Amino acid sequence: MNGAENIMSAFVTSIDVPPNLALRTFNHNDILGELDRDAQGNVVVNKDQQGTTRDNKGNITNVRGYLVDPTSGDVIENLNGRVMFPAKDLDERGEAPGQFCVEKYNFNPH
Repeated sequence: MNGAENIMSAFVTSIDVPPNLALRTFNHNDILGELDRDAQGNVVVNKDQQGTTRDNKGNITNVRGYLVDPTSGDVIENLNGRVMFPAKDLDERGEAPGQFCVEKYNFNPH
């Protein structure tokens, strides 16, 4: 394993899946698709011809830009697709559970 692989391996294992509120390590960047941002810094979610929301790589997202499993609707993390939030835990706007919304811009680098 080279230096870059060691760093990436350490990073991947430091993401808590599912997130643990007590550790305060959740960051919404862990679940965001590859998306552009507008002049105000808001995520710009793309829709394909069928109206499905997708990121720039073609991965299915919800209206918030969070990556979702196409069969279950669960929000998944963007490194290897592990389930972060089951679909049943999202609110009607597709947002992560409330207690994690408070932490969504956590600048803890894990």
